[in-house]
Formats: sequence, C-alpha cells, structure tokens
Amino acid sequence: MLFAYVDETANQAHYRAVALVVPEAKVGALTQGLDDVVESAAKVHEGVAAEFELHGHDVFQATEEWSVMKRKVRARIAIYRQSLEVVASTAEAIYVEGLDRGRFRDRYADERDEHQTCLLHLLEKINAHARRRGEHIVVVADEHNTALATQDALRRARREPIWGYRGRPDRLVDTIYFVSSAMSRPVQAVDMVAFLHQRRADAVEPDPRATAANDALWRVLADVPSARPAVGTVDARQPPPCGGG
Repeated sequence: MLFAYVDETANQAHYRAVALVVPEAKVGALTQGLDDVVESAAKVHEGVAAEFELHGHDVFQATEEWSVMKRKVRARIAIYRQSLEVVASTAEAIYVEGLDRGRFRDRYADERDEHQTCLLHLLEKINAHARRRGEHIVVVADEHNTALATQDALRRARREPIWGYRGRPDRLVDTIYFVSSAMSRPVQAVDMVAFLHQRRADAVEPDPRATAANDALWRVLADVPSARPAVGTVDARQPPPCGGG
C-alpha cells in the first residue's frame, strides 16, 4: 500500500497541487522524523514547543508559532532542511500539477473549479504511479471546501468518463480523506515541499542569497527516487516549471 499526501499552493498567477508519495512501511518514519525535528528545535530555541506545526510559510517567514524565531534565520533554514531530509529518506515520489489561473478563468469562466481540476489531474498521475508499482494508494489531503465534490467526481470516474480525469482511478482507494494538517505530520511535510516549490517556480525572491538558499534546500530532495527525470515528477536537480511537474 502507498500513501499520497496532498497540499495546494496558490498566488495570483498560478494554482498548484503537490503530492508526496510514501510507502506504507515508511509513514511511521516520516511522522517520527518530523516530530524529532521539532522536538530538537524545542530543546535549543526558547519559545519553541514540540507541538509546533511544520508549515512552509510559517517556518520560512517566521510567522504564527514560529514568530518566536524571527531573528534566527539560519536556525529556521536548518529546521527546513532537516524536515526535507526526513522527506527525502521516506518518500518515493513528488508529483506536481499546476495551472495558469488567468488562462483557466478566460477559458472556463465559472464552469470549472481550479482546485478540483488540479487535484483530479494530480490524482491521475498518482494512480498511474501506483499502477506501475503494482500497489493501491490512499490519498490524504488537507481539508478543503471542494472535498465532497471531488470525492463524488472520483466515485463517478470509477463508473464512467468524467471531465478532468482520463481513464479510471483503479488504484485509488475508494475514499480520499481530507484532514486538518494539525493532525498529520505527513500533510505538514507536503506543505513544506509545496511552499518551497512555489517560491522557486515563481522566482519570487528579491535577494539572490535567498534564491541560492532555496535552491540548496530543494537539492535535498534530489535523491527521492522518482524525483529523477520521469514523466509527471519534479526533478529536484533542475529549476521547476511554472505549471505541472
């Protein structure tokens, strides 16, 4: 059995859905590893607690709980790196699906939902990955207001062709579970990956030093097996595309 943890990122220009595929045997190591990262930080940095959540924006920008480390830039980068090292040691693939929001609105107006569209295309990639592996896969995604509609779409896709999904989701377990990220370290892990991917893909850093730091963090994921050049995956050794991986 495989697990795919899914999160989405968005700005004015692009919408992306990102998935982290983890074998069942390594889910516990992913969770424990991320717990250890935060617990270690709590022992060293005043104000940090072992219960702090790992979110890319919060750790990177020192917001929410992580605001107690506002002046500790290098320490926050170290926490981000350690988190990605845990991901690299447990995940077997990173998938990205993206769309240009302006073009999507021009083409579909209010007829299609960008989140559901991105997610269905992402799930198609995940399903193909599981089929190649001869496995079935459970998809766990952060809570979203289109959760029920997407679940319904996948149920229909098992019986008949639907818009936004080619073929049938024969390897996806019947139900996609949308949970609060506060309850799931693996969902937090994909949040960390998705945030970093977006910042690099959109080249938002005004400071070349920040760009170099982001590139160095992304290279931590270079040895994720399916992150090597393959259809539908992100190659961590190369600049990411603006759309899907």
